[in-house]
Amino acid sequence: MVKIFGVIALMLTAGLAQAQSGKIAVVDTAAVFQKMPQRQAVASKLESEFGSRVKEVQKMEADGRSFIEKQQKDMAFMNDQQKAEAQKKLNEMQSAYVQKRRALEQDQARRENEERQKMLARIKTAIDEITKAKGLDLVIERGAVIYVSPALDITEQVIGKVSK
Repeated sequence: MVKIFGVIALMLTAGLAQAQSGKIAVVDTAAVFQKMPQRQAVASKLESEFGSRVKEVQKMEADGRSFIEKQQKDMAFMNDQQKAEAQKKLNEMQSAYVQKRRALEQDQARRENEERQKMLARIKTAIDEITKAKGLDLVIERGAVIYVSPALDITEQVIGKVSK
């Protein structure tokens, strides 16, 4: 067991020594993603794409609330059959609302993920281009390191490249 740990430690130190001889850079992809100008355009695109469906779901919710308020006011004057019909209608409204809302949320999540993947691919392409241009051997995500010299951080360069 000790031999295995020794071999693993030796391999890790050799890997680190080899990495130190190469060119290393760090990038904060979350910061790049947040500062991308395309982010606002994508948000607007998705808002316009789903705006009518969002309004429809909001209207269904408002209709349900007003129906409940009306039924609560009229409850004292209703017979058992009217109460049962009102409850049935409320259940149908609620079921339709839940179904529409769930479908909307799933479609929105799917589209947001598609657009996020496009932006992440653009970030990856920019990182690859900078890596080749600078002859870097290793690019590490900023969150994976405790400290890095600002000279090794290529985040602003990536932001500049994806902003074009």
